[in-house]
Amino acid sequence: MKTLVCFATAVLALTSGGGIAEASGPIGVYALVNKMAFEPAGDQPQRIRIAGVFLTADQGNPGAYSEPQAGYLYLALPKGSEEVALREWNDLKSVAGSRQVVGFGSVWFRKGQIRVRKSDEAASSPDDYPIGNGVARINADQPRAKALLDYKER
Repeated sequence: MKTLVCFATAVLALTSGGGIAEASGPIGVYALVNKMAFEPAGDQPQRIRIAGVFLTADQGNPGAYSEPQAGYLYLALPKGSEEVALREWNDLKSVAGSRQVVGFGSVWFRKGQIRVRKSDEAASSPDDYPIGNGVARINADQPRAKALLDYKER
């Protein structure tokens, strides 16, 4: 009986809001952000360049992440989610240079691998910015955060 009441309450909560419930899933990118640049500069950016150290989710192997990689992400404003992305971009900018590890995006809602580019590589063909989890601060003692914080250029 208790299970039936819990199930009925969950169904009612999901259907009464009129919206679709979606789970965000595991974080798509862990980042130690050093610098951020908006392109074009100004109040209506279309792309961002995030320089730092990153762990990216392996699209073909859920739960697996790359080794830490220094470089930058070059990401485009996603169509239909511009407001959300711009808020997240400002959140990312607020932690740039602070040594605060953050996570963003979701492995479930990404359309392809996020590519970490070498710092001397020209910025072209941006990846889509991954919407999914918002920008989450990650505790420094979490293993993926430790890997980023301990990263030494190889």
